[in-house]
Amino acid sequence: MRRIFMYFIFITLVGIVGFTLFSGNLFAQHLELITNYVLPDTMAYGVFIDSSLAYIADDHSGVDIVDVTDPSNPQFVTNFDTPGYSRCVVTRGNYAYVADGDSGLVILNISNPAQPQQVGRYVDANNVLTVSVDGDYACLANGYSGMPIINISDPTNPVLAGTYQSAGYLMGVSLVGNYAYVTDNYLEPDQGELQLVDITDPANPYEAGNVFFTGGAYGVSISGNFAYVAAFTYGLKIFDISTFPSIFLVGTYDSPGSAEHVSVSGNYAFIADLTNGVEVVDITDPYTPVFATNYNNGKLSYDIRAVGDTIFVANLTELTILQFQAGGCFYTPGDANGNGSANGIDIVYDVNYFKGISQPPPDSCDCGSFGRVYAAADANGNCQFNGIDVTYFVNFLKGRGAAPFICPDCLVRVR
Repeated sequence: MRRIFMYFIFITLVGIVGFTLFSGNLFAQHLELITNYVLPDTMAYGVFIDSSLAYIADDHSGVDIVDVTDPSNPQFVTNFDTPGYSRCVVTRGNYAYVADGDSGLVILNISNPAQPQQVGRYVDANNVLTVSVDGDYACLANGYSGMPIINISDPTNPVLAGTYQSAGYLMGVSLVGNYAYVTDNYLEPDQGELQLVDITDPANPYEAGNVFFTGGAYGVSISGNFAYVAAFTYGLKIFDISTFPSIFLVGTYDSPGSAEHVSVSGNYAFIADLTNGVEVVDITDPYTPVFATNYNNGKLSYDIRAVGDTIFVANLTELTILQFQAGGCFYTPGDANGNGSANGIDIVYDVNYFKGISQPPPDSCDCGSFGRVYAAADANGNCQFNGIDVTYFVNFLKGRGAAPFICPDCLVRVR
């Protein structure tokens, strides 16, 4: 009888061994809430993290400073009420630079974070939306008034060094050395533009490169050879900036909400997607960005900063702090032998393992209360690996059952 059964298995495998179910790996990612810290005021538009402190641009209330040494228990430090309405704040050394709307650029001495002091200000009656600082200069995204370039070598006496003019509405800027990456917007036609502005001579800035694309453009983040632009309802745009001064659009990800700002950490882009919360995109291949995970607490997500695997979100009424888990379950469901494809050969591997002939399946994950599981071989997704999984996989390959799927508990554990 045993020989007849093994003969049946052999004949079955002959028919299905060449059939490939999946090719490639499935990487489980997860965003987990650490805390929602309700702010004293309710108009948080920007957030910047400096060591253990969060600086929050809080509209007409100025800048809130919050101690996030323990992300699960943020502690309010103080507030500084700027003259205008703050939209963006960045820090460098002992100073914080605030894009303060129609009040211009406000510079705070934060050597004692509990008692920030205004030490400098560049007055600009226009709508300053974003500030970016590098070296002795700060660049301001100033709507239809262009991009003022401010000499901040003496923070107590900021001086206008030059202004870059553009035909559109400038909203975002990222300054890297002598070059500013600026996002521009046009209504007719409806399109955005990423501009590369050379400020080597601040008094005579000029456009060195540019690229137009469908939709708008707000936040811009530079990481390595790529620029990442939050393009409102058109999602995330990824540009190759390695061939200076040329800029090429190479990847697009259509997020469900309205992408306001983007922060990059490792192989992931974190998008403040307004009504959709936080959208996480895998950018391992920037030419083919793919969905990783999402977190939505029903608030309006305006700005975001990823510091390692801790994510800080300016959610209008609160500072939301999230933990990102890139996952440890790096496998293809059904791929018992770990070669990247799931097919009949894996059934042979399973059978040989149970007979003591082959090694255990190579891909395993920590799956919560189930402990360490040979997750790739767990075809029926019940967080265990046994002979039932062999039957399950055979039935699928013969068209008699559902496809293999993942044990849910394996989605939230890091190897």
